[in-house]
Amino acid sequence: RKHRRPKGAGQARIETGAPARAGRAEIETAGPARASEGEIATSEAKAIKGDEATVTDEPNWVCEVGQAQRDLKGEDCFDTRRVTLSGEDVAVIMVADGHGGSAASRHCRKHLLDYYIAAAGDGSAASLLGAGATACQQVHEEVKRITNAGSTVTIIALNLTRGELAVVNLGDSEAWLVPPSGSSVRLSEDHRLDTSEPERARVRGMGGHLSHARNRAGDPAGPLRLWPGGVAQARSVGDADVGRFILPTPYVRTVPVPAAGCEVVVASDGIWDAIYPSMVAATLRGMRHQPALLAASAVVDRAVSQRHAYDCDGYLTPRDDTTCLLMRISGGATKAGRGGGGGGGGRGGGGSELGRGGGGGGGGCCCAIQ
Repeated sequence: RKHRRPKGAGQARIETGAPARAGRAEIETAGPARASEGEIATSEAKAIKGDEATVTDEPNWVCEVGQAQRDLKGEDCFDTRRVTLSGEDVAVIMVADGHGGSAASRHCRKHLLDYYIAAAGDGSAASLLGAGATACQQVHEEVKRITNAGSTVTIIALNLTRGELAVVNLGDSEAWLVPPSGSSVRLSEDHRLDTSEPERARVRGMGGHLSHARNRAGDPAGPLRLWPGGVAQARSVGDADVGRFILPTPYVRTVPVPAAGCEVVVASDGIWDAIYPSMVAATLRGMRHQPALLAASAVVDRAVSQRHAYDCDGYLTPRDDTTCLLMRISGGATKAGRGGGGGGGGRGGGGSELGRGGGGGGGGCCCAIQ
């Protein structure tokens, strides 16, 4: 993978056959409340009794989540949750794109959102952003003790009550907001050394060495890398062999949900290295009347097809792990008209999970939150 020193080609684990499957990913739940496959555990509306009236605190927004993945090396992982924080409903999605092996990204899938939710005192933007920085730092220290592998991290948390998006990201697993019309809005920050002048300046200021790898002829090849370690981006979790030059402090920001609603897509570089954000937006808008699962699968299929535009050999096999998570967000006034895209809303206790994500295999999952 381009994030590490080139190594000998091994046996690649691939999925062949039909385009990205529209099957459901296995959903694990933690705690006493459990959701059956394809269902979401939704918290009950909390009635707050006043002296003369009862006020029902219900989510103002509806979110349908779809996810699709085409696997090559097994280094892409994802996770999705749905929690209640101080009476506010929050949906969370996460993509971790590993490099130098899958150990770091799998550790993120197993632990990161647990730490994130535990660190969030409430559903406010300030709390969610602070929790993201705390969770990334904790996972970074843990991963360094067990492996030299590293991973990108991108977390999007949607407060369904307030209509706010909290963004936390390390690396190049980009997040974009796609409105019903007009230009898409980039939510994440790029930390690739090739494209980020601030990161290059930071690393060089610390005494880090930046150069390209060399091919067999001795010529520079591939992206700009940081040595030791040979990583292509300067922010991640893990990468113990790179030392102090790797920064686990994430970029964070808060964005209000547009009044007309929107779609938020988080994907690994298997998507963004193959197709432009404008092509992703066009694909999603063309699928707006289809379940979010099928829309996410269409983005993955288009990225894989684009990478084989001039080469029909193995055209169903991706050139990289390719993962796409999609949040389709609409206003509370349209709740009655929104379907679950293959999954309905099951009732359960507050604070239960949206669903445990996966990695290391093709497939998808779709769920509705309201």
